[in-house]
Amino acid sequence: MSKTLTELQELLTFFEPAKLPQVPFKLNKYIVVVNDVHKFIESSARKVQKHKGSEIVHDSLLKHLRELKEIVEKEYGTAL
Repeated sequence: MSKTLTELQELLTFFEPAKLPQVPFKLNKYIVVVNDVHKFIESSARKVQKHKGSEIVHDSLLKHLRELKEIVEKEYGTAL
């Protein structure tokens, strides 16, 4: 399994039991998540899985999931 897919799986595992922010919330200074957070996670994961390219592009695609993880950890302390 590639480094990217390993990280993606770790992020998805983190989000499974996590208490997620209520929508709408600001992911970063450019993106506000206004709909279902689970759909946002699924959509982001699909983009990573579908892209067959460089690790630089994969890193960029994983950025939003990493940002969401930081928000969850900051707001709730842990995934549980």
